[in-house]
Amino acid sequence: MPKSPYNSHMPGKEPPKGKRLPLEDAVCIYIDDAADKARALGFAEWLRRNKISPSAGNNGYNWYVKFHYVNQNASKDGKYQRSTYHGIYIKLFNDTWHILPSKDILEQVLMRDDIKETVWDSIFPCYGCSYGCYKQAHNTERNKSLFGRDVSVKGVCPRQPLCFTNPSDKTLDVLKEILLKRKNSDDLIIGANMNIYNYGMI
Repeated sequence: MPKSPYNSHMPGKEPPKGKRLPLEDAVCIYIDDAADKARALGFAEWLRRNKISPSAGNNGYNWYVKFHYVNQNASKDGKYQRSTYHGIYIKLFNDTWHILPSKDILEQVLMRDDIKETVWDSIFPCYGCSYGCYKQAHNTERNKSLFGRDVSVKGVCPRQPLCFTNPSDKTLDVLKEILLKRKNSDDLIIGANMNIYNYGMI
């Protein structure tokens, strides 16, 4: 399980207030390990080269890769609603970097036997984000089914249960393949009994 990023940054490495740095600049500031830094910079370069550029969030240490979806449950003037969702979050915490995939991307990852064990070593703990479920989720052990496997988990994040921390080259290669496929595919379709808020991160 990746360590919980409850404290976002070490003293002296807090993101500058009011500034939203490009991912590459933040990686150079916040990640000290040479190998992890090289992988993060290489991934950022690959995203931009393939025109899947990460957009900076508001707090200085998170970025989003956006894709389009069509909501067949909502329409206006005879046209379905079309908007964007976050295919992945990229976050930096305390000399580590993390990739959190949306359900859309995660479903494709789970089909890959070559990183199956990496996936199950990546169960993500609750760390008290803005959703407010920390009191119920933190340090609570539950028997539940995650993506078809019955597991006993303690303090797992109910909204984003998997997170790749300091991902390896192999994991990144799989994610690149899936992200490129998503980019070159038709928009994600949100149909009956589906909701973009629990299918792809907004």
